[in-house]
Amino acid sequence: MDLLQYEFMRNALWAGVLVSITCGIMGALVVVNRIVFISGGIAHAAYGGIGLAIFLGVSPLLGATLFSAVIALLMGVFTFENREGSDTIIGVMWAVGMALGVILIDLTPGYHRDLMSYLFGSILAVSKIDLCFM
Repeated sequence: MDLLQYEFMRNALWAGVLVSITCGIMGALVVVNRIVFISGGIAHAAYGGIGLAIFLGVSPLLGATLFSAVIALLMGVFTFENREGSDTIIGVMWAVGMALGVILIDLTPGYHRDLMSYLFGSILAVSKIDLCFM
């Protein structure tokens, strides 16, 4: 219990609890509704929002959230209109989002952050603001 004296460890514990509850509920819904590819497409396309946010100098979390919402709406509209070609549309948005993120981060002047940290992250780096966002 000595580890819980540090704020970053308490934040990591709370983040783990919140994420495990959310993933348990969302995972069941994703599998039951057979929308696994949509969730993967939105998650990977969010990297485009991170790249756009870094390029514009705003919060990457805000950029990823807004970009993911727009991508989810676009995927929903295109999937609703054309059920047979939905996998193609989702795959295109997946690739375009990732490519856009890489290109915009590369075009951003100055220091380039570690790109892998945005893809995989670290639970020990969760802040109080991130916990409130969850």
